[in-house]
Amino acid sequence: MILGQILKPYSLDQIRVLEEKMNTYETWVFVLVLFVAVLFLVVVMQRLAIAKFKNSELFKSKQSLKLNLSDLHLENEDETKIVDTNTITQTPIHHPLTVTGKDLPEPGTVFKFSVPSTSNRIVIIGKREGNIVTRSSEILDHHLTIDIEPFDLENTEILSYLVEFRREGKVLIQYPTDKDFHEMEMKESFTISKSIGSTNEKTFDAIHLTHPIRIKVGGKLGLDGKFKNGYFEFHLFTKDILEKTNLGNKRIEKQFYLKLYKTFPGYDTARQTRDGIVPMLARFGGKL
Repeated sequence: MILGQILKPYSLDQIRVLEEKMNTYETWVFVLVLFVAVLFLVVVMQRLAIAKFKNSELFKSKQSLKLNLSDLHLENEDETKIVDTNTITQTPIHHPLTVTGKDLPEPGTVFKFSVPSTSNRIVIIGKREGNIVTRSSEILDHHLTIDIEPFDLENTEILSYLVEFRREGKVLIQYPTDKDFHEMEMKESFTISKSIGSTNEKTFDAIHLTHPIRIKVGGKLGLDGKFKNGYFEFHLFTKDILEKTNLGNKRIEKQFYLKLYKTFPGYDTARQTRDGIVPMLARFGGKL
């Protein structure tokens, strides 16, 4: 009897039912495979996004800042011992100040300064204050002051100038007539004039862009007379302009320019302090 049931062929209705069940199974299998493929694609995209974030500069900067936080505290102890009489307040800074590339002076930048014929003009290179703010740990506030004062005002053809340098930090300077840099005294001065000469001071007819006064400002000097960590090199030069005097005539006067020629070896923005001061990059792969 059993053998007879096995050998008995399926009816058309039974075959139709079997085909419907097979179609239903195939549909479910397709849906499950599609669902698994979507889940796999989502996982892959998440892993790619995480890997991209880890390789981003922002992530690297944050990690580097966290790792060097203790080193920054130790390295800045010497800086906090310096009493800065030019700072407005000595209140501790509780909120971090983030410095970006646009906040730092770039090599090649030229600063122009006009000098009124009736008074002097003060130009200051400093850390947090001044006409040129470096935000560098190697620079002091009022690191270098350049005082430009016109004289021989009665001359209706050409105006002369007395320029005085005063420093609070270390400065190396090279005049156009010098062969090399020398460490600047606390005060040095010279005149720019075609009509008046001085036996006690250096005198130049003009200071050209091709032969400027080269100025290096930085932190500590080594035994070789060079800066140990880093420095900024500025070039001072002048250009002639025609200005109308009170008498109505045109007189040759000068505009003064300071060009940031070089920042050596450069800023290390990943190791900046909470108050926005940036140290220099380590030289030769060592510590500053």
